[in-house]
Amino acid sequence: MSDPQGAMRPTSQPDVEGAAVPKNFAAYLKGMGPGLVVALAWLGTGDLIDASVSGANFGYALLWALVIAVGARYVTVSALARYQLCNRAGDQTILDGYRRIWKGFPAILGVSTTMLGFVYNSYLLLACGTALHHLFLPIVDGGIWGVTAWSVLTMLASLWLSTRKKAYKGLEVTAKLTMAALVVCFIIALVGSGIDVPGLLRGLAFELPAGGDGVLTAAVTATALIGAVGGSAANLLYPYLMRDKGWTGPEHRKLQRYDLLTAVGVLFALVMAVWIVAAQTLAGTGFQVSGPEDLAEMMRLAVGPVGPALLWVALFFVAFDNIPAQADVFGRMFIESIYKLKPERETRMLKASATAGFPVGKHHEVDPVFRFVQLGVLTILPLVFSSPWSPNVIVLTVLGSSFSVITIPLLIIGLLYLTNSKQLMLAEYRNRWWHNVALTAIAAIGLWSTYKLIESLLGTMTGA
Repeated sequence: MSDPQGAMRPTSQPDVEGAAVPKNFAAYLKGMGPGLVVALAWLGTGDLIDASVSGANFGYALLWALVIAVGARYVTVSALARYQLCNRAGDQTILDGYRRIWKGFPAILGVSTTMLGFVYNSYLLLACGTALHHLFLPIVDGGIWGVTAWSVLTMLASLWLSTRKKAYKGLEVTAKLTMAALVVCFIIALVGSGIDVPGLLRGLAFELPAGGDGVLTAAVTATALIGAVGGSAANLLYPYLMRDKGWTGPEHRKLQRYDLLTAVGVLFALVMAVWIVAAQTLAGTGFQVSGPEDLAEMMRLAVGPVGPALLWVALFFVAFDNIPAQADVFGRMFIESIYKLKPERETRMLKASATAGFPVGKHHEVDPVFRFVQLGVLTILPLVFSSPWSPNVIVLTVLGSSFSVITIPLLIIGLLYLTNSKQLMLAEYRNRWWHNVALTAIAAIGLWSTYKLIESLLGTMTGA
């Protein structure tokens, strides 16, 4: 049904410069970028470690959770991107849309995503420190403070990358290096381990097997998969990276779909490779993955003596790629949520950024609150979990990923309203019935996952 009023976007201009629309296949390939950055930001140590724990401790039994998580991620992120590109209200970011539901909505998302960003970067810094400590252990033995020292060096490198003027280009370069490291590491490991195809197919049944080590039960591990791969708050990284690339309107929707499909395909392939290696080498042996040394043993069994070194290289690159990306985007979300409540502050920052010669759309970078959150809360403060007395990187990562699912229902309920609204969406881009079914199912999975997480943790604490 046509909608004359919705045939055009409002005349308000985007606050970033729009990118050129590709005209041929080569231009589409060249135009991609946010998907690669965000796929590796999604992958993080959360996906890598959660897949390793799942494959080693439960074989292929939890593979169904990975399939659900990857599908959920595509549907959710596609809807977020569709609203940002194809709304008729002139909203430039997804938080503009959430504010239309309730003015306090962006504040809730800003605070919750900042808290999750702190959790994410805590285990990411610890992962980098752990990887570098083991990689250089034959040369430099830092003792019990080795991991902490390498985590501090990683934090300093992240601070440098975060404060570069062309941060997005830096992230793209880091993402490409990370991709190369991962492909090499896990293709080698996959060739060495082989694949149990019948076992892989049986893993698509909805099974929660007994077993696990301590808090790493099947329920917590499956929840962590849905949280880490399905995403929740991490899904909001993509719309912001789209804006950095200059994708601002419906004309960029086709390129954005190709970009996202590529990102999700890469993510699924890499996580599957890790899972298969873990399942083939450790499942059924009685060997439980509960510490970083266990991951190194997995790679040693898969490819021989060089395996641990490959593991530490992959772990470092995939973790380091995430830290500046998440600090920047979650910091921006926090400051934008403040601007929705106090628009006069944004007006002051726009004037200050223009005076200082900042590019259009970068006014948040002159705001001291943004810098405090980006550099202090999300980059420096997470070092507290790199001390010798903190949980190891495996436990911290799985538990941290698990808590991600708590924001899923909040995000999805708001997204369902926005993408169905005749007043807010261009007619041809509003939800079809299958969009609504998929998003509702994802919200239900998020609620179930949150319940199972709380139930499992309470059971662990009480000894039930």
